[in-house]
Amino acid sequence: MKNRMRILLLSITLTVLILSTSCAPSKTPTITTNSLPEGTEGQAYSQTLKVHGGTPPYIWSTMGGELPIGLQLNATHGVISGTPIIASNPSFVTFQVTDNLKTIAFKQILMTVNPATTPTATTTFNIVGPTSSSSTNGLNLSLLVDATPNVQHQISITLDETNTLSEINNVPVSDNWLYKGLGVAPCNFTSPYGIAMFSGDYNSSNLSTGTPLTLYNPHVARLCPTNYPVISYSFLPSLDWAQVIENPANQLNNSQQMKYELTINGYWPDDNFSSNSQLTSFAPGVYTVVGGDEWGNLIVLHFNVTN
Repeated sequence: MKNRMRILLLSITLTVLILSTSCAPSKTPTITTNSLPEGTEGQAYSQTLKVHGGTPPYIWSTMGGELPIGLQLNATHGVISGTPIIASNPSFVTFQVTDNLKTIAFKQILMTVNPATTPTATTTFNIVGPTSSSSTNGLNLSLLVDATPNVQHQISITLDETNTLSEINNVPVSDNWLYKGLGVAPCNFTSPYGIAMFSGDYNSSNLSTGTPLTLYNPHVARLCPTNYPVISYSFLPSLDWAQVIENPANQLNNSQQMKYELTINGYWPDDNFSSNSQLTSFAPGVYTVVGGDEWGNLIVLHFNVTN
């Protein structure tokens, strides 16, 4: 009987000892965080490293590798926070925690910052009226606005003046512009047609209230040719090719195609063309494209940019 009692007391003593040992805090700290979520360039990030055991308070630091640019480690609370500035490939960072008794633990953890996702640009078109306009002199003006595939916010504009007659068409110059602020390229001496673009929703009746966007780089120095005044155009039958006839003495210039094409993905701000002005991409919104000629043809189209 006594032996059984001794065995029972010994068992109880061992059980209490085991339980007390397992419940007692560990003398050595251990970093229990095994992985960290991936960050994204330009987006706020905050994660807390975890530690078990040891004697608080703890001091956190890094002993190998570097945190992504824009992130910081709080030494007291073990919080990694901030906004990553640039994307970075996966790389290991070695974190260290030191408890109040100067006991140290290490953990190597992989950190990644993904590039910011660029929203897919969508360009839609709201056509107002016909895309071409014919005048009584046998000429037809057409305006085409289209988006360039696979290129964000890139717009292509084509303006074309065509002879609708099946014979040579000699057309004298005119000054019947319905809107005076039209042109093509920086040098616009011999072009009887032109374009303009506006930010906003305009029509033929209120174009004069808007300010055209600057479509050509103001920082590029250009040597524009000197041209004599044009007095007429001789269009070939059913084509958009014409011989340009100039003064004095009805000088015949070389024939040229009466077609203008422009591809852009933004405009230059109207800030007096300061040296630091940069190309501005099309922001989401409605834009107006105008094409016209000196014989009174005017076409107004719109396109919408959305993200």
